[in-house]
Amino acid sequence: MSVRRLECAVCGGDAGRYEQHWNRDTGYGLCRGCAEWLIARGTPPEEMADLYGRPGENYEAPRELA
Repeated sequence: MSVRRLECAVCGGDAGRYEQHWNRDTGYGLCRGCAEWLIARGTPPEEMADLYGRPGENYEAPRELA
């Protein structure tokens, strides 16, 4: 697959330019803010990987959560 501009599947905002994850509809990814929100609310790493792929490859890596 190729790197493309993605729309966030959660909030509809800009999700940056990343590789399309196989388990997302074409053109959709995950923005950093929504990734941080999902992690903060307890979404397990396995579920994040299954639904959104790998941070830095399929979506912008979250900043450290305090």
